[in-house]
Amino acid sequence: MCEAVQKYAKECVNDKQAANVKNIMEDTGFTVEQALDEADWLAEDSNERMTHEEVFRTLKSRVTIPFTLHGIEENLTVEYTQGTDPREIGYDALQGFPIDKICCTGYPVMHGYFEHMNATGYRRSCGFIQFVERIENYGENRELSVDVSDENLEKGNPYFAYGYPAEIFDAPCCNLAGCRHLKWTAYTYLVDLPSRMNSNKLKFLGGYSWGYEEDENGPQRILPLEILTENDWEKHATEKGILKVFPI
Repeated sequence: MCEAVQKYAKECVNDKQAANVKNIMEDTGFTVEQALDEADWLAEDSNERMTHEEVFRTLKSRVTIPFTLHGIEENLTVEYTQGTDPREIGYDALQGFPIDKICCTGYPVMHGYFEHMNATGYRRSCGFIQFVERIENYGENRELSVDVSDENLEKGNPYFAYGYPAEIFDAPCCNLAGCRHLKWTAYTYLVDLPSRMNSNKLKFLGGYSWGYEEDENGPQRILPLEILTENDWEKHATEKGILKVFPI
């Protein structure tokens, strides 16, 4: 073990916890000092000190989702973090958006992209459709929506993003809208766009859910990133009535 991990091991309950720290550092590139700094910030208003494993789960998650597009095997990379810098996220580029760090820090940041695609040309075409579920006041109200503007949806365009290939980024915050407590969950689906390559059929490729809970004091919990299935896609797409063809 490196000297930093050995030093931290003295604070751990057992050697297994110290080994977890070593593995986390290898997986994320975090130093022990960086993780401790984040843990101190997260536990500022609490009597509990987070372990490095908990810090890792909360602050950094990177998954690879395999799928097949036009007969070619591909991989979607999803990075899921907890926001710490409003300007790095790009909030300052949004007109009229409050970028006070107290307001923005602690909410989830999601980025889905392709590090490499085996497909070429038109075969790279794909898109993202994202649904957002709001559960207000511990279940008093539930609402599911397609995460695009009403204008786009009225024109028959439910796509959050599309391209050759598509890429998606989202960093929600401060969505209480007057309720006391909010559980905000995004269901993000990678889809094959209707085209002459697939008989104009909208097709599920892969998906994942993520999100957070907040109240009047700010973000309370970051939801884990979880892989979704085609059954999940059909359930959400059926509820919002978008299983029919939506060509670009």
